[in-house]
Amino acid sequence: MNYTVAQVIIRALFYWGIKNIYGVSGDAVLPFLDALGAQDRIKYYSTVSEQGAAFMACGEARVTGGPGVCLSTEGPGALNLVNGVADANRDGIPLLVITGQVETGKINTKAKQYFNQQQLFNSITDLSILLTRPESVVETLKIAVEKALNDNTACHISVPKDIFSSPVYEYQLAPLSYTGPAPVSGNVGKVVNLLVNSVKPLIIAGTAAVPVKDEVYRLVELTGAAVIPAQGARGIYPGMEDFNVGGLGEAHIPPILNQADCIILVGSSPYEHKFINEANIIQIDDCPQSLAHQLRPSSINGDISWILKLINEAVKDYDRDMNWQHEIKIHHQEFVKMVQREAELNDKPISPRKVVAILNDIIPEDAVISIDSGEFMHWFDRGFIAKNQQVIISDYWRCMGSGLPFGLGARVAQPDKKVFILTGEGGFIMMMQEILTAAHYALPVVIVVFNNSEYLLEKHRMEKEGMISFGVDAYLPDIATFAEACGVQGVSVEDPELLEETLKKAAASDNTVIVNIKVNKERPLYI
Repeated sequence: MNYTVAQVIIRALFYWGIKNIYGVSGDAVLPFLDALGAQDRIKYYSTVSEQGAAFMACGEARVTGGPGVCLSTEGPGALNLVNGVADANRDGIPLLVITGQVETGKINTKAKQYFNQQQLFNSITDLSILLTRPESVVETLKIAVEKALNDNTACHISVPKDIFSSPVYEYQLAPLSYTGPAPVSGNVGKVVNLLVNSVKPLIIAGTAAVPVKDEVYRLVELTGAAVIPAQGARGIYPGMEDFNVGGLGEAHIPPILNQADCIILVGSSPYEHKFINEANIIQIDDCPQSLAHQLRPSSINGDISWILKLINEAVKDYDRDMNWQHEIKIHHQEFVKMVQREAELNDKPISPRKVVAILNDIIPEDAVISIDSGEFMHWFDRGFIAKNQQVIISDYWRCMGSGLPFGLGARVAQPDKKVFILTGEGGFIMMMQEILTAAHYALPVVIVVFNNSEYLLEKHRMEKEGMISFGVDAYLPDIATFAEACGVQGVSVEDPELLEETLKKAAASDNTVIVNIKVNKERPLYI
């Protein structure tokens, strides 16, 4: 039996473990959608926007480690994918991007909706291919999926409409090849020497530390290091562990950071780099592109797990400084007390510090927390005390609006887990249309909106630079009315006395709930 290119793509992706595709319909991908509709191996999620499709695929990949897959048509559809694709590429998230293209006879002409997609996607992916022959579909697809997985990046394939419908007379599927971790590069001996000659070590654990958290924990045990979890690794260890001294950001700099004589960066934590002062810096990462060159670290890159095992073996006789251990515990206790006090704040409008402090007791320990971009995230950095939640956030691209589709993709991938999406009103209105996707596919999530009616981070930064704040107003529609129109629940809360009860009810719901919280405009200390 002969299959079309569209059918072969679906069969190959299913063979390689793909379970979901996110996309928006359009003329150039109609043959592919026809093939998707005739099978039940891979589920297709028809999102409201292509940007939502890319971010949902990225959200799935962030929580599973496998490649997310998104789909769009030619022209404007392909352009609308850009933000989500760039996010995956910058953050090292495996993503396969499939776009339709005009018929092969119209390529390089002034045909409607034609543009050279490779020129665009080459700047935001590590591979962009135009499929021009049906017989090469499996090999081309395999190259793209393998590169996305092995290099943790976004890869793109354009498929002309007539190629989707073309027959494939013979094809063979083979398992994906795994290249394995990169070889170790760097002077391990120098790093060990820096570490063993330090008295006050501190670890900043980035996203890449999460898969090797047991080896990082062993390093903590051996050296007695304090730990600051970076934004992308907030759930790496329970916040009540006495070596955890809290998050780092504009709203909170753990005082102990400036006392450390050796700071070990495990994995990329780009947001935290600007807060690091002079110290002996060690960075362990999986690729040299992630190194914080401005900090002039002594670096090792490659297989992080293997590197940590080498270091742990070398420092197994490290003489931990008991005064430093005592200092770490004091700072941990002061951090916890600070957050507990903030749960009792009764400001009106509500303090964002109170919101985060209450969420600590409400979000289940196995939940996924998707964080959008905005000033509210600095209060999350300050006051979130993790249990074992998985926190996903854009480290490099920082596109406002990503939090909602990230969370929906995570919910698709992990349907047994509660998903909380934290966003400001600015980020929410940028992607609020994807609430319809949540309703359509019954994807229950809790969306907490920190609403201060302004792009407050930009306002505060303008004021800091001596500018007159302008163009920073944000308007959020009535949440209850909007939610009802979309087929979900919505509630607003302005009274601090009702906050905890409202959040508890939202967390207990089996439906999508939007909680609009009127928060004040207090300014983080370090903005």
